[in-house]
Amino acid sequence: MIHKLFLLSLLFAGFVAGQQKVGPEKEASLKAELATRIDGMKKQAQVMVDSVFSFGELGFQEFETSKYLTGILEKEGFRVERGVAGIPTAFTATWGQGKPVIALGSDIDDIPQASQKPGVAYHDPMIEGAPGHGEGHNSGMPLNLLAALAVKRLMEREHLSGTIMLWPGVAEEDLGTKAYYVRAGVFRDVDVVLFCHVGDNFRVSIGPTASNGLVSIEYNFKGESAHAAGAPWR
Repeated sequence: MIHKLFLLSLLFAGFVAGQQKVGPEKEASLKAELATRIDGMKKQAQVMVDSVFSFGELGFQEFETSKYLTGILEKEGFRVERGVAGIPTAFTATWGQGKPVIALGSDIDDIPQASQKPGVAYHDPMIEGAPGHGEGHNSGMPLNLLAALAVKRLMEREHLSGTIMLWPGVAEEDLGTKAYYVRAGVFRDVDVVLFCHVGDNFRVSIGPTASNGLVSIEYNFKGESAHAAGAPWR
């Protein structure tokens, strides 16, 4: 709930800023309506989160995930460009026109040998040795979609200008694509990027202050597969 309200507030505030026909009281009323509207979409959220979880695709192999997400967005009137930056599973989906351009991103790949039955607090794979969503990458883009759809419908009704863009973090676990997006100019006309990721709290960070400088290295090892950036001895 906190995540969705924060994201909705930031996204909608970006579109109403500087538009004289939306005063403070109207803005507050519309934000409250957004919260109610997205609460009514909770079943859709559950279906999307569970669907992406079920695909469980490794980096650069997120074909079913991308097909599923872009299919929903196209039905909602978004313009989808596939194969962005020469990456087969990458895409951008845009709706609206004019400024500001606000982009929502989140990762979609999973990790090796992390197959797991949902809701089980111990290691219990659905398929032994198969990949799975061990870091919550199945949740980010579905929540971004909900935020975008809720804001889109109010923008249509209120005749607000601006452009919503959604994009996936492909192969994040391999440090695979975000630098290529930048180099290809994916964000050239974007005013604000809001990127979300699951965590153990509801912290929000701005810019590079909480980021790491990373390089991609391939190791050969015997042992337990773990998402261990914070505990590499595992």
